[in-house]
Amino acid sequence: MLLRKRAWDMMREDFPSIREDDTLAEAIRALRTAMKESPENHTVVVLKKNGAFRGVVTIWNVLKAVQTTVLKDDALKNAEESDWDQTFARACAVCTQTALDAHLETEVAMLKPGDTLLTVLDKFLAKKRGYAVVEEGDRVIGIVYAGDLFREIARDMVQAF
Repeated sequence: MLLRKRAWDMMREDFPSIREDDTLAEAIRALRTAMKESPENHTVVVLKKNGAFRGVVTIWNVLKAVQTTVLKDDALKNAEESDWDQTFARACAVCTQTALDAHLETEVAMLKPGDTLLTVLDKFLAKKRGYAVVEEGDRVIGIVYAGDLFREIARDMVQAF
């Protein structure tokens, strides 16, 4: 049964996406909304103006942005307790208005809808990521998370013993 599984059997057709000219703030909003519906949904797809794939922004990219632009802000380090919240808010505003290019992952596992489960597994392991993007032609049609892949594999493995 496992060998019959394809990427389209596991992919999620409902995934968050934004345009490449959006800011990090838009990526954060899209991630928050998606994670309310599904906590595993930790990736937002970034599309070019023509709708083609540009890259992804993950929660890890957001956390890295917070670390490098907010928490290492000199004004924040030197702020007195009384104005720390205001300084933090200002640093966050600067961070979220940055362009996506600095936070974008472009070297991601790309799948075709008909890729077999073994191909999907190989691509996950090769890229060492918890997601893969499913593309048909120039259009992103879905995303597969490691949890989706695990559920497919585990279902058949449990039935085998």
